Amino acid sequence: MKIVGIVCEYDPFHRGHRRQFELIRQTEPDAYIVCLMSGCFTQRGMPALHLPQVRAEAALKAGCDMVLELPVAFSLRDAEHFADGAVAIFEKLGFITHLSFGTEDDVNLLIPVAKLLCDDTLLPGLKEGLSYPAALEEAVAQSLPQCREALAKPNNILAIQYLRALYRPKSEIIPLPVRRQGDYHAGELSPEAYPSATAIRRAFLDGQFEEAEAAAGYPLPREPVCLPNSLDMPLLYQLRGMQPEEIAAYPHCSEGLENRALACARQATSREDLLAQLKTRRYPYTRLNRLLSHILLGMRQDVLEANPDSAYVRLLGLRKDAKPLLSRLSESGIPIISKPADGNLADPLYRLDIRAYDLWALGAGLPAGLMFTQSPVIL
Repeated sequence: MKIVGIVCEYDPFHRGHRRQFELIRQTEPDAYIVCLMSGCFTQRGMPALHLPQVRAEAALKAGCDMVLELPVAFSLRDAEHFADGAVAIFEKLGFITHLSFGTEDDVNLLIPVAKLLCDDTLLPGLKEGLSYPAALEEAVAQSLPQCREALAKPNNILAIQYLRALYRPKSEIIPLPVRRQGDYHAGELSPEAYPSATAIRRAFLDGQFEEAEAAAGYPLPREPVCLPNSLDMPLLYQLRGMQPEEIAAYPHCSEGLENRALACARQATSREDLLAQLKTRRYPYTRLNRLLSHILLGMRQDVLEANPDSAYVRLLGLRKDAKPLLSRLSESGIPIISKPADGNLADPLYRLDIRAYDLWALGAGLPAGLMFTQSPVIL
């Protein structure tokens, strides 16, 4: 039995994602599709607009068979750790046969870069103090110049990391790339092209609900939603009460960034204002945005280093007609949690997930304990 895994965010789900399902079934018509989806926080460092269950239901209605939740310890990370955490979960499940992901170029252009990444000694820039992306760009420019332009495209960066995560342990999971159509970060909706999640979110937040729903291909709930600025005040309050050494304990906070963050937080009046003051060529927007959400969640570097992969995965939804797939759940090498209360409350990653739901609830104007009120979507 072929079971295709997809790592995703679906913030929101849209017609381009549905197309991926269709292309998978053209290649593997009898395959089941299992989505591993980010929960309340996404890789760009922001809370998702809608609840995970809302986004999971949209994916199930569009054709996938099961949706699991990628713990926030991996969903709110750089591309390397995002891919590593997700692929490790698929490996532990034990029944995923393929991994499908989007690319913006031919996958044969990305494979050499992924293999380069399997050996850190091939990135000499790391020893010279360069950041990981800068060291990678330097290495590719020197040894794989034909692949250099591919690194500037977000879907390609993640695709390379998925391939690296598969190649490094010599996984038996087979890559199943899908060429993306449309601009991944297009800011405006276009009726001639597949939409970007960025454009749909922007239209929704601007009150263009009909346009956003037409692009998504399904109704987008007006509430509850967690707006991008809804956690600004809790963030600034928390930062202003911290010491520099406390801020330095979070991922990718180094070289005095903790002092700069504290000084800027005392002057800024919103998250956007804070990011504008913090952003430099050395500290890109997304890295800073993730750092701010790490601080909100208490997601310290020592916790992440002590828990490099997940000991569980949560079930967000499934289709009842996928009976052969359901029979494989008992064979999983990792607990699949359907009732939040059944999770290990002593697990620091599970506690981070609970906090992520509570923060999302705060931004959406809902009571705490949100994760424990959500049940899997069954269709």
